[in-house]
Amino acid sequence: MTSSNRWPLAALVLVAVVTLWRLAVLAFAPPNLSFDEAQYWAWAQSFQLGYYSKPPMVAWAIAATTALFGEGEGAIKLSSTLTHTLTAWFLYLLGRDMFGRREGALAAMGWITLPAVSLSAMMITTDPFLLTAWAAALWFLVRAERHGPGINGWWLALGVAFGLGLLSKYAMAFFLLSLALWMVLVPEARRLLKGGGLWLALGLGLLIYTPNGIWNALNGFVSYAHTRDNANLRGDMFNFGKLAEFVGGQFGVAGPILMVLLLVGLVAALRRGGDGRLRLLAAFTLPVLAIMTAESFLSRANANWTAPAYVAGVVLASAWAAPRWPRLLLASLALHLLAMGVLYNMDAVRHGLGLAENSRLDPMKRIRGWDKVGDRISLLLAEHPGARLLADERKVLATLTYYVNPHPFDAIKWNPDGRVRDHFDQTTTLPVGAGQYIYVTENPNVPEGVIARFAQAQALGRIDDHLSGSHGRALSVWWLSEFKGYGE
Repeated sequence: MTSSNRWPLAALVLVAVVTLWRLAVLAFAPPNLSFDEAQYWAWAQSFQLGYYSKPPMVAWAIAATTALFGEGEGAIKLSSTLTHTLTAWFLYLLGRDMFGRREGALAAMGWITLPAVSLSAMMITTDPFLLTAWAAALWFLVRAERHGPGINGWWLALGVAFGLGLLSKYAMAFFLLSLALWMVLVPEARRLLKGGGLWLALGLGLLIYTPNGIWNALNGFVSYAHTRDNANLRGDMFNFGKLAEFVGGQFGVAGPILMVLLLVGLVAALRRGGDGRLRLLAAFTLPVLAIMTAESFLSRANANWTAPAYVAGVVLASAWAAPRWPRLLLASLALHLLAMGVLYNMDAVRHGLGLAENSRLDPMKRIRGWDKVGDRISLLLAEHPGARLLADERKVLATLTYYVNPHPFDAIKWNPDGRVRDHFDQTTTLPVGAGQYIYVTENPNVPEGVIARFAQAQALGRIDDHLSGSHGRALSVWWLSEFKGYGE
């Protein structure tokens, strides 16, 4: 076997082994659902062209996997693992076509073991679908550019990927900004503006996205408003602490070695006379990194918001380092595999080292124990036939809708001011008059403002056995009857 063939084989084996490892975790020891995941599952119970805070792709994917494999946590999360594997494949193709088989293989291996991907593969969010669409669109762009600006099948493929990306997460729009930066950094790329291929791709992408745009128009553009509110530029600005936390978080997202190689590669790409191929990858890396870094300084930004940058970034780091520091890339892979092993066997590692439970070091701390809470609430609902679940927080209501059996799809959110802040505010209403409710709240005090609005109320107890270490708050449970209205 030639050296050029060994690299693709190594990538194939590693990607397959990691994927099978993740599938085994999902099949036999899946993590609990977070409240966001539970909400996406609730969305998936009805086919819609849009949902309160996100485009529909995540709900469609959950509907597909649960229809095939049931409603367990592993089935709900399954499409995340599979799409990350597909992204690794697209990055192999991208790296191979731009640089060679070795670079493509290293990019695929780098992606499948990326710390953020190892965590994301155990969760169902909008990111995996966005990243697969982004990787596919970038590869299709490279192929289309080689065939010229005229209309060809690669431009059509780019349009489909762009449209599916927009149906996955609105951050796909950053692809256009990266496209523009590429044309600034590489003047030869501007020839694409003179042909019909690029415009056909963009038009097709927007056409595919149109149903969600129409849904938003019919629903007060609620998803766009939520995306705008996430930016939160009206709060305190110039946060050096949050900036430092965000920048440090990027070394956790990509891994310390790969992040350093990426930064060095970006400098090399942008210096005078830099390789045009590296400049293309830099153009599809820098805008998201720069904007989100600025966002973290001006307001706040979650570490994962930079995820699209690492699609091209992993290829850039791999291509730059492969002929110079290949051992560093292999060391990075080894480090990421070790981190993956710890993440997927957190409890065993903790017990093996004799460490006490410490919620600050537990990435699953926010989701542990909610299955126990669901069992407790299920018993209380069974003891009060006809009672409906009521909660005052989205995270409590979403999580219990999944973990209570039978699933309380008629659950209601307490919303005295009538503002629409989430899916449950948008879709549920508390009717005045006769009716029983099991009210669950994290409010540690007696919720007089709620109790007073019902004719009868009885405290049913406190639930705290789901708490992990010092994380979280206990739940108070009440039986309420005959809602009198929110009042003035």
